[in-house]
Amino acid sequence: PMQILSLSLEDTKSYKHAQINFTEGVNAIVGHNGAGKSTILEAIGFALFDMIGYTANDFVREEAKLATITVNFASSVDERVYQVTRRCGRRTEYLIFDPDLQQKICEGKADVLSFLRHHMGVSEGTDIGGLFRDAVGVPQGTFTAAFLQSASQRKNIFDPLIQVEEYRSAAERLVEPRRLLKDRQTQLDLQISAVEARLERLPQLEEECTTRSSELATGRQELARIERELGTVSKARNELDALRQQVSSAENRRNQALQRLATLKSQLENSRKALQQAEAAQKIVADNQEAHDHYVQAQSQQQTLEEQTRARQQLLAQQAKADKALALAESDIKTLSAQLQEIASAEAIVASLQAAVAEQIGLEKQLSELQQQRARLSDAQQTSLRHSQELKRLQQRQEQLSEQLARAETLRSQQLAAESQSSTHQQQIEESRNRLAQFKAEADAIKGQSDTINNKATALCPVCEQPMSELHRRQLLERNEQRLANLRAQYSNEQNSIKAGEATVKQLRLAAQQANDELLRLPRADESLEVAQRISQMSAEAERLQKQIQQLESAPKQITEIEGSLARLENPRQRSQIAAAQANQRKAVEEKWQKAESTKRQVDSQLASFLQQLTSFAGLDEAVERVTKTLRSCSEGYQQVLSHRRLAQSIDEHTATVGTLQTLLDGLQQEVNQFDAEYNAIAAQFDPLQLKQLQESEQQLRSQTASLQTRLTMLNDAQSRAEQEIAALRQQQEQVAALQQKRQQIAEQEQVLEMMRSSLRQAGPHITRALIEQISNGAAQIFGDLMQDFSRHLQWNEDYSITLEVDGRQRQFAQLSGGEQMSAALAVRLALLREMSNIDVAFFDEPTTNLDDARRESLARQILDVRGFRQLFVISHDDTFEQATQNVIRIKRVDGLSEIQN
Repeated sequence: PMQILSLSLEDTKSYKHAQINFTEGVNAIVGHNGAGKSTILEAIGFALFDMIGYTANDFVREEAKLATITVNFASSVDERVYQVTRRCGRRTEYLIFDPDLQQKICEGKADVLSFLRHHMGVSEGTDIGGLFRDAVGVPQGTFTAAFLQSASQRKNIFDPLIQVEEYRSAAERLVEPRRLLKDRQTQLDLQISAVEARLERLPQLEEECTTRSSELATGRQELARIERELGTVSKARNELDALRQQVSSAENRRNQALQRLATLKSQLENSRKALQQAEAAQKIVADNQEAHDHYVQAQSQQQTLEEQTRARQQLLAQQAKADKALALAESDIKTLSAQLQEIASAEAIVASLQAAVAEQIGLEKQLSELQQQRARLSDAQQTSLRHSQELKRLQQRQEQLSEQLARAETLRSQQLAAESQSSTHQQQIEESRNRLAQFKAEADAIKGQSDTINNKATALCPVCEQPMSELHRRQLLERNEQRLANLRAQYSNEQNSIKAGEATVKQLRLAAQQANDELLRLPRADESLEVAQRISQMSAEAERLQKQIQQLESAPKQITEIEGSLARLENPRQRSQIAAAQANQRKAVEEKWQKAESTKRQVDSQLASFLQQLTSFAGLDEAVERVTKTLRSCSEGYQQVLSHRRLAQSIDEHTATVGTLQTLLDGLQQEVNQFDAEYNAIAAQFDPLQLKQLQESEQQLRSQTASLQTRLTMLNDAQSRAEQEIAALRQQQEQVAALQQKRQQIAEQEQVLEMMRSSLRQAGPHITRALIEQISNGAAQIFGDLMQDFSRHLQWNEDYSITLEVDGRQRQFAQLSGGEQMSAALAVRLALLREMSNIDVAFFDEPTTNLDDARRESLARQILDVRGFRQLFVISHDDTFEQATQNVIRIKRVDGLSEIQN
């Protein structure tokens, strides 16, 4: 059987952190109203049954972003322990974890709920949220509500729990398979019809095959004749075609020779022009050779002069850098000399301020101590003010508590009086109902007597047993009618008395409930003692703070005096520190002055060396000017030689080329004359008209051959397809019988499926009635155990109403007392839970609400005596269940948070 082992809550509603362990048997969860008891029931319902009465984010504690609920439970299937964790808030998560294997089993709502149904022993289609709400963990105040509603409302609640719709749904689920079988029959009918339609072509196909075989034989004979004639024509055409190719080849050789001859003539002309250009270039080079040589010599001199110019420029740059370094060193020497004078003045200031600095340090130490005292004084004054305000508030609260406690005593008296009067009036109502039953029985007897009197066949008087005359008959009837009228008047009076009594009882119960509700909102008696203790503590603390204020109240005045003394000193320590910082720079400044003097001497030596080196570059600018003038005057002759020298050097090459081309031209002219004679001799033998006639005949014969071959191919293909189709149709003749047999089998299956569907529809109501009767018998047993009275019989009816048979008389649920209603509802819900699942766990949320002490204790004993359940959870705001349970979980609200009290 399933067992809930523990519950862990993190930032869930009023719980910051809680770990709650549960045991087998009765677990009592107790605490004041608003302590957080119902949150335990809601968290278990949300994690194990996906039951929630509001949005998931409402589980998240204020000031938190994520709520985590973890439940450990033992499975009713394999008795192993599993852990279900559900998170909501900034992220959602729902998973099952195996602590023994240390691995996640599944996650996601659909998979987790399927896993939970299996391990709770609940069928897959069951709404476990509804099962929890209406059977496992009925919310506070709704335990009996369902049975006081109308029949249609009860049907909506209990139909899903006992799965009334399962058989109808099962029958509906068979509609689709039956439709599929119908569709399959239709498909087979279509296949059979299609095959039979194709088989109608079989005789025609066989006749067509015979005709086509004859056409193929005739076509093959005609093709052989045309191919023989084509061979003769092709041979003659090939001979003429070969002669035509010889003519074309001779013509090509002649034309190629003529083309080479024209090309050689063009090349010879170009070579003669190139020779003339080379001779002209040779003359230009000779005329400008002297200017070219002067330009080359000046270029060499220019390179040497440029190197000397760069060397002089580098010396001038070094000289300028040395001049700058000399000026910087002289400036540094001047500045450092002034700093040394200022350092000497600072050293004198430090010596003169030593006494004033010591005085300043002493005053600042006193000032720091006094400032700490002033801060403590301020804290004590503020704390004293807050304590005074809190003390005033507590005194006002004490006065309110006194008034509220007095009000509570009054309310308790009013509640007891209303309950006592309600009980008295209820007893009077029961007595009136008994009298109504007596009046009805007496009236029925009188009516029976009147019926006997009215029967004229009766010989004797039913009263005196004497012969009855017509007058005597009328007298008896009149007397009976008068007695019935009196009974009707008495019956009406009693009914009015019952209605008035019931209205009075309702008002008294409402008054008692209102008094009880107000009592629950009023404070506890021990809260007044807590306030009194708090007032005493606050008074003692206020007295201590006042003494501390008196000790420290002189500190502000002393601070003012010391601050004045410090202001008159004008902060000598700061002035001494500034002068000392300046005096400490003497060594560094002296080192810098010596370094600057050394740098000045080095730079003077470098400048003298640079002046000596620059004297070696005298006359450099005049030499540069002369070379530049020469380069400008000889530049044109230099460029003429460069641009024509290469062409002048090729004169011998062009002379040889002209001679070679002239020789080749003479030889090629003789070859052209020879090719022209060969072409004329072959062309005289070729007849183009005869070749054209043979080509046209050959083309016509080839076209006839191709057409005939195409027709024969198409006939062969058609014959092959027809033979294949004939073979396939003969095979399909065999398949038709198989398809018809298969269709018969599917038709038989469809009939069986429809019979099953009809049986399910008819069996559903019978099985539902049997199930309700079984649950009703279990509820009657539990009710007898609860009430310790088996003389009364509880009945749960097909419309989900509850009736109680007492001394042979049926009483409806609304006619039962509050304790009887609670016990009856409890018995039905427990029997329902036991019958419809393997869940051996039940929750009772404030089951004794609105009951007096005697009934509360009686119902508590009845709940604790419930048998057949592994675990019971009872949530209560009083101590009714604490004495009879081994596992008591106490919850207390501390500073707005719910805590588990050990």
